[in-house]
Amino acid sequence: MRVLGIIVILFFSAFSTAIYSESTPSTVQQFQRRALFQLDVQKSTVLKLGKSSLQTKSAFVTYTNEFFAGKTNALKVQFFTQPIGEESRAKLLRNDNRDISRSGYAALVLFVDERNQIWQANLTYVIPGTTVVRTVASNREELTKYFPDYHFDQNRLRLKSKGSYNTAPDSKEEILTLSWDTDLDIPVYDQTRK
Repeated sequence: MRVLGIIVILFFSAFSTAIYSESTPSTVQQFQRRALFQLDVQKSTVLKLGKSSLQTKSAFVTYTNEFFAGKTNALKVQFFTQPIGEESRAKLLRNDNRDISRSGYAALVLFVDERNQIWQANLTYVIPGTTVVRTVASNREELTKYFPDYHFDQNRLRLKSKGSYNTAPDSKEEILTLSWDTDLDIPVYDQTRK
């Protein structure tokens, strides 16, 4: 009877551990998010002409005040082509993305007001040999159009966004299109400097 009792206890211990591990996502699963970024450069004196794209596999979000000398807060959403494991997460928390971003990355910086509403969005697109940074939304019409499904509660960010930034077709300097397609529901790490 005693042996049967021990077997039952071991069975339930193993069973409860399996349930717990299934409900708690691993680090890789927690940050596994697909997104697509595309760049089409039709005219430029600096950028390589042609089309390129970046299909990312993971995302990492920090709430930060690193921009504008700490005068405003932002959600910095970084997208990577590699999965984020424990070591990568630890480096990202130290603001070190060198290893994970080598093959390219994108970053969407959402500047937020005191009510956590977006007032400007900037997109950075980086592939080897090319870096493009643009403000993709800065007025109420653009923000409503490109970020209709946004919710930030200090702990998680839900963001479904699809859009494109186009330079004016008569631009003397460059003509390009930068587009994005994201769908996130992900934890946010507070990195604000007090």
